[in-house]
Amino acid sequence: MKKLCLAIFCIALLSAAAFAQKKNTYAAVVSFNSMCCGVPDDQPLMKLISNFKRQNKIKSMSVDKIGPMGREGEYYLAFHLSELNKAQKVKFIQQLKKIAPTMKDKGSAEIKENLVINKSDLSSQASISTLKL
Repeated sequence: MKKLCLAIFCIALLSAAAFAQKKNTYAAVVSFNSMCCGVPDDQPLMKLISNFKRQNKIKSMSVDKIGPMGREGEYYLAFHLSELNKAQKVKFIQQLKKIAPTMKDKGSAEIKENLVINKSDLSSQASISTLKL
């Protein structure tokens, strides 16, 4: 019985360690950066997502909000894009690339593709929360 409990404990411990080291590969990541006074408003991005969902008849999209990444509110919005087919993914990323340069009221937004984010590499204050849009 003690051996069984020890085995279960070891499996649980290894599972927890594997979860802590979890790597996520995101198809697209919008990085909100600060120049001095905070990050840009995400309203243009949210409008793009809303329009894209309506045009492509997509019920919802998931995004991971990762942050804070710095002292001035920097964060990432990271998309797996598993809800989209290949053509939709390409189109969505193209639209992200067009809108990002316009988002510069307080800082800037940058698009990164196929980004691997390892949870253990993030700062201790950063967390990952999944949002449904």
